[in-house]
Amino acid sequence: MPSAPDVARADPADLAAVLDWLEREYQEDGEGFWSNRGTITDALEYETLWVIRRGGEAVAFQVGSYAPAIANVRKDWRRQGLGDMLFAASLERAVADNVNLLSIECSPRSSWSYWQRHGFERYGDMREWGKLTARRVLARAFDVPSELPEVHVVIGFYPEAVTYGRDVPPIAVHPVRGGRLNDGAIMLERRVIALSDDEPEGKNLAVKIEVDGELRYFSKAKYEEAAEAGVIHDRHGGTFYVDYVEPREP
Repeated sequence: MPSAPDVARADPADLAAVLDWLEREYQEDGEGFWSNRGTITDALEYETLWVIRRGGEAVAFQVGSYAPAIANVRKDWRRQGLGDMLFAASLERAVADNVNLLSIECSPRSSWSYWQRHGFERYGDMREWGKLTARRVLARAFDVPSELPEVHVVIGFYPEAVTYGRDVPPIAVHPVRGGRLNDGAIMLERRVIALSDDEPEGKNLAVKIEVDGELRYFSKAKYEEAAEAGVIHDRHGGTFYVDYVEPREP
C-alpha cells in the first residue's frame, strides 16, 4: 500500500490559501474550481478537506475522505506527483475504514486518463459524450489456514426481479474457495463484493449463496436473513460484501 505522510486534514489557514490561488488561477485562465468554493469551504467544516503543504502553504487539496469529489494542484506544483499522493492517502483511508468502492465523476473529461491509470473503470452512461463516471472496487484477499477443511462456495448476485419468479440472468457469479471453521462458519479466500448500481432497474440486489452445491440463501441482499448468512451492507459505497458464510442456526 503506498504511503502519503505529507497529506493532512486542512485547517482554516489552508482553506484561505487554497481559495486564494483558486481565485487567482480563475482570473488568469478563466477555468478551475473557484466556482466550487462553497463546497470546498463546507468540506473544512465537515472535516473532509485534505491538503498537501509546501513551505507551510497548501498547494494541493482534495474534497472527500475517500473518492475525491474535487481534487486540484496549484499550477506551479503540477507534474510533481502531488495528485498521486492525494489519491494514495485517500486509498489508505478507504482501506483502513473498510470501504469497498470508490466512485467519481471525471470533470474535466480530460482527467479520465489519470483515473484510469489508478485502476478506475467507466460505468453508467457509456455514450461518447455522456457523463463520465468511473469506479474502483477495493479487493481484499485473506489467508485461509491450510489445515481447515476445504469448502467450495458460489455467490451470485441477481436483479431483484429474480425474487418474483422471473427468469433473469445473474449480474455476477463468484466461485470462491473457503475453509470451514470449528463453529461451522466458512472463511473465504477473498472478499466477494456486489455493486448496488449494477441492479438494472435501480432496485434491490438479490444474492444466492451455495455451499458445496447446497443452497444456503437466495433472496434480497438487504434482508436480515441475508445478514445472518454473512452478507454485510457497506453504506459508504452502496455495496454488499461477504467475507464469511455463516452457518445456519441449529
